[in-house]
Amino acid sequence: MKLSCLLPVLLLVQSAYAQKNNTFLSETFNRQLETARWMVAYDSTAWRLSELITTVSWEELGRMGREWFCYKSEDSLWNGIFGKYKDGAYDVVLHYKIWPGDSIDVVCDPPDTAMLGGVSRAINTAYREAGFVLGRSYVKFNKFVRYHADKTVSVWLLPALQPNEIAMYGGEFYYLFDATGTRILGRQEYYQGSFKGFRLGKSREVQLHYEDADAPTQGAVFFALQYGRHFSGVYINTRRSTSLMAFSREKGYYWRHADKLKTSP
Repeated sequence: MKLSCLLPVLLLVQSAYAQKNNTFLSETFNRQLETARWMVAYDSTAWRLSELITTVSWEELGRMGREWFCYKSEDSLWNGIFGKYKDGAYDVVLHYKIWPGDSIDVVCDPPDTAMLGGVSRAINTAYREAGFVLGRSYVKFNKFVRYHADKTVSVWLLPALQPNEIAMYGGEFYYLFDATGTRILGRQEYYQGSFKGFRLGKSREVQLHYEDADAPTQGAVFFALQYGRHFSGVYINTRRSTSLMAFSREKGYYWRHADKLKTSP
């Protein structure tokens, strides 16, 4: 996999709220918002660490595959693992850690073998499953990997920032795997046959169309957090609601939700 990552965007976003009698599921949205914040942090970490890979030798690059990933260790510090899963084992080429104070060091102690195997198998299976839905596609994807305390693995595949700074949406994939990374415990796949996008750099409102969904998807919420500073407002239109992320001097970045389902008085 090409090491292409989205530029980090650190946004201060207020908690979502629902209007009275709104069918919008605020608890679900707040969970999505927390996951999207984690994704922004993950992406920032992946972008920084993958930049270091540009300095390694061709021999080391040849030993790396798309199974690279980031994770937080027990000390709550970000780590990046670069290597390849081959012949039933993970060949670790480089292991980076970001220390307090923002320094980055190479770590010599190998990570847990079971984690490496489970995560790498999960990554490869996620790409395979998404490929069954997408078919042939030239859209670049970024992955977000989360290794849980119970050793299960979550993998999200979302459109990366495309050439010419085109931010895209319309296809996203989530899979939850068991500890081995081979059995899918849950999935959420969204793709309606095409992608849409907006070029960054123009201060304007943008409309994300998800009218075939009842609520904002995880990818839609992440899109707003990751790219919101490039636009004057990001609308997420679903079958049942419209959500807006915008900025004001008084509130900072904030969310506003409106229910599309009108009831008789």
